[in-house]
Amino acid sequence: MTAEPTGHEPTSRAQIAAVTIEYLATELEVSPAEIGLSDPLKALPGADSMRLLRVVSKLERQWDIEFDDQAVFAADTVDELVTLVHNYVSGELTTP
Repeated sequence: MTAEPTGHEPTSRAQIAAVTIEYLATELEVSPAEIGLSDPLKALPGADSMRLLRVVSKLERQWDIEFDDQAVFAADTVDELVTLVHNYVSGELTTP
C-alpha cells in the first residue's frame, strides 16, 4: 500500500488518482490495473451505489473534506471523481 496523505499536506493529482483507484479496487475486489481513469464508475466490475458511496466516504476521511452531494453524483468517470477530490483538496472548491 502506498503512503497516504494525512489531509494536511500538499497532494498532487497523481497521488489523488492513485489513492482513488486503490480505494475503488479494494472496495470492488479487483486489481487496480483493471481500473482506468476514463472508466465510467458505474461500469466498474461489481460497482453499485453503496460501494461507490463507501469509496467516497473513504476519500472524504482521507483528506478531511466533505463533498457536495450533487458534485459526487455528477462524477461519471474515475477521472471526474479524481478531479472532484483534487479540486476540494487544492481549495478550488470548498465544503458546503
